[in-house]
Amino acid sequence: MTKTNRISGDRRYRIAFSLVGSLITILFFAFINFSTSASFPWFVFPTYAVLWWPMLTIFAGRDSMKIVSLIGSILTISLLVLINYLTSWNYPWFLFPSFAILWWPLAMFFGKGHGKTFSVIGSIVIIASLVITNYVTTPLILWFYYPAFAVLWWPLSMLLAGPRTIKAYSVVGALILAVFFAFDNLKETPSCPWALLTYFPILMWPVATLLGNRLGKLNIALLGSFIGIVYYTILNIYVFSGFPWAIFPAYALLWWPLAIAFAKRKYRLLFSVAGTLLSAALFIAVNIITSPNTIWAVYPIFAILWWPLSTYYFVYQRDKAYKKS
Repeated sequence: MTKTNRISGDRRYRIAFSLVGSLITILFFAFINFSTSASFPWFVFPTYAVLWWPMLTIFAGRDSMKIVSLIGSILTISLLVLINYLTSWNYPWFLFPSFAILWWPLAMFFGKGHGKTFSVIGSIVIIASLVITNYVTTPLILWFYYPAFAVLWWPLSMLLAGPRTIKAYSVVGALILAVFFAFDNLKETPSCPWALLTYFPILMWPVATLLGNRLGKLNIALLGSFIGIVYYTILNIYVFSGFPWAIFPAYALLWWPLAIAFAKRKYRLLFSVAGTLLSAALFIAVNIITSPNTIWAVYPIFAILWWPLSTYYFVYQRDKAYKKS
């Protein structure tokens, strides 16, 4: 008898021994169960443990771990279903641990070398578990789409967040963000269209990705800030009227062309002066709008004046002295 035949014969003996031994053990526990207290079939618990013996014996080896994970997860979920049926079938709690158990075969089949496929299937499993959990626990409150929205970014990033597909990633991602905010707005607070406030920054994501280095040009910065200011001004006048809050996004957007016009070209003193004048204009405007009888804008203006003052003496004059020397 060759060595290969001897090993094959030993393996068959081990499998046969595990099958017969597990069957005898299961029958033994079943006999004790029904001969002493037949009200509850507790023998299923040791049966579950014993069944791992022949299964691991049959599929022993690294190449068979995928099959072990699949059969093992099916065996475990079957036990949970049986216990749920025997104890409290009116509430299907077995679903919750079952979703966690499914990650074992998923990771074994798709976890290594199949990242994109794993992300798609895994996200589907997570979203399905969220939907079922929402329906089982709180059917009157729709909440699953919040974590589902976060989960969607996993496969989206795996499929499109590469150097060659980053533009498509920004377009699809911006569309998902806009749809999510619109849906949540209409569902939760339809009387207040707050989602409109998010559309400009969401749109700037794919715009910035598509423009690339051109985003740092002054004409693009002026056009982009102008569009943003007009957009929020229209919202301020026609949708969210009352307080002129559009001055705040306008203040933030104006730093874009200022930074390109002065800071990018290393005009540090001019940048500090322009930034100080812009901030002072904001403080004065807020002072006039909110409390015209109390002059408080001088305090933050006094603080921000130290910026151009420090730039003049410690940057501009120093650079001027170095050039002379």
